[in-house]
Amino acid sequence: MKNRTRRHLCAVAWAAAWWCASVLAAHAEADHAAIARAALTDYIRPGYAQLALRSGTLAQALGALCAKPSAAALKDAKSAFAGAVQAWGQVELVRFGPIAQEHRYERLFYWPDPKGLGLKQLRAALTKRDASVTDPASLLAKSVALQGLPALEYLLYGDGADALATVSEDGGFRCRFASSVAANIAAITGQAAEGWSDAAPFTKDFLAPGPNSPFYRAPKEVTLELLKAFSGGIETVRDQKLAKPLGPKPDEARPLLAAFSLSGLTFANMADNLDGARELFAKGGLAAIVHAESVGVEDSILFDLNHAIDVLRGIDKPFAEAARDEALRAQLEALRVSLKGAEGTAVDMITRGAGLSFGFNAMDGD
Repeated sequence: MKNRTRRHLCAVAWAAAWWCASVLAAHAEADHAAIARAALTDYIRPGYAQLALRSGTLAQALGALCAKPSAAALKDAKSAFAGAVQAWGQVELVRFGPIAQEHRYERLFYWPDPKGLGLKQLRAALTKRDASVTDPASLLAKSVALQGLPALEYLLYGDGADALATVSEDGGFRCRFASSVAANIAAITGQAAEGWSDAAPFTKDFLAPGPNSPFYRAPKEVTLELLKAFSGGIETVRDQKLAKPLGPKPDEARPLLAAFSLSGLTFANMADNLDGARELFAKGGLAAIVHAESVGVEDSILFDLNHAIDVLRGIDKPFAEAARDEALRAQLEALRVSLKGAEGTAVDMITRGAGLSFGFNAMDGD
């Protein structure tokens, strides 16, 4: 009897040891190289290629508007702007790599701007008719607030933008300024897309990190970078793009803090951001890690992201109106709660499943 009990205890102990070893092995065997390759080929590279393409279309539309001003040409330019913003929203969470070099991220998307410094600089350049802002080469030496998508949004939608459709001195200068900004945007996005090519130095280190790499020393660090991007992208929508402009109550809303509020693309941009997070999660290997930890949880995370995207795409009011609508505010606050839960669950399971140490995200310190 004693021998049988002893054999049973030994069997239990062996099974427990085997299970622990299996779990640790599963964590250690996360294929970080495959995760990096999937994120690059299925999400990052096509996203940046699309952004570069849409930005080129935007530059052409502004050139056509300046060559022959009209209401139709202005409408085409605004449509091209919306296309570029949509493509940017899809990869906006990728704050690392080529877009982080040469201040490209800040030059492309100077936001948030709580003190309105960029707006003051734009108005000053328009008032003074500073010819240097109409030349893409000299624009590079100017403030980042004059170079990217928020600057172009003001030129297309802000005070006095109707002059773009007319043959006039004001319209001509404003259009040359806008065309210069659009050319700059096309250059930035083209450089960023090229920086993800196979031959680019960053791509080589992203796919094959090593001890002498200036970017990543080990494959696990790339997976951590991707997780930070996923988490930071969701937090940006939840805490910066929604919470800050919404304010604690309707009469304390600050709609001017919302991204792309002039063009009415605020909610679409947030939906695109979450769509990008969803794509990175589903196609970049992160969902597979969650699945390995607990089958079906990845579907729950995707459900919350899908629901949030549907809610944001379904809002047809300007942000200022939505911020005063009690029913919509309640819906958006509920959305924030669900996003927090989805992000927290994903981070917890991915860090555990991939053996990562996650102490902060890409937005820390902003």
